[in-house]
Amino acid sequence: MTDGDEIAVRVEEVPPCARCGGAALLRVRFGHSWTNISGHAVQGFREADLCPACDSGDRSADDLLALLTVDEEIPALRVADFVGHVVAWVEAVRQRGVDMGRLRSEEHAHRLHGELP
Repeated sequence: MTDGDEIAVRVEEVPPCARCGGAALLRVRFGHSWTNISGHAVQGFREADLCPACDSGDRSADDLLALLTVDEEIPALRVADFVGHVVAWVEAVRQRGVDMGRLRSEEHAHRLHGELP
């Protein structure tokens, strides 16, 4: 990540996990860019949820999950620790590609329910 990247972290009143609908521990919003079909850069953002059900076993998430499940509130002395874990997890999330199998299965489900033609 570059020094100018901003990560917004939501730890209170976190919506359910966008992947499974379970209880997410936090939601982050961070800058994201891609190149469109005409070759121009498009700037935007992404959101990601940290979910014990979906992220357990993911090396980038395990330390953060442990920190959040052990401490209901992060003591002032551990804030730098927390921030470091969030930054590392976001960088791992930023590198993930699309799971084409999951995308196809979600598309199929939406077509079955008449939500897509």
